Amino acid sequence: MLIACKKQVVLLELLLLAISKLYIQKQEKCMTAEIYWLTLNVVLTAFMVIPYAIYRTGKLGGLWQVFKTPLPGDSPFDDAWAHRAYRAHMNAFEGIALFAPVAIGVHVTGMGNEVTAIAAAVYFWARLIYAPLYYFDVPVLKTTSWMVGLMATLTLAFQLLI
Repeated sequence: MLIACKKQVVLLELLLLAISKLYIQKQEKCMTAEIYWLTLNVVLTAFMVIPYAIYRTGKLGGLWQVFKTPLPGDSPFDDAWAHRAYRAHMNAFEGIALFAPVAIGVHVTGMGNEVTAIAAAVYFWARLIYAPLYYFDVPVLKTTSWMVGLMATLTLAFQLLI
């Protein structure tokens, strides 16, 4: 099951890399860099459910079982990696709750500049790197990636305040 998870993570990363290459084409339209990277972060967060959803579906014995009400005492994740994948997904929601308002604030106020564009991109890449590091329990790099994402968010906030 762990090999399948690694393949899914690699496919997800390739998909998101291909999407990010569209940035240059989108730049000609009305979308600011901050909104573009925010949108990619929403897509990334949405896709992060896939590894542990597949695990859960297999554990329960098929898709139909997933839609039934869980039984009392049901442990959703017996394997540590699946629980970490779930936690990484929940952490993505926590992070985007901080990132989204400042990214939108930069867009709405028209205060976007090279610094905010780079910070928004850095946030996305930090979160993309963070997920597999969390899945595979790589503590120091995981924390470093998380901190880079937080610093990118704070950079956007700082740009709004100066």
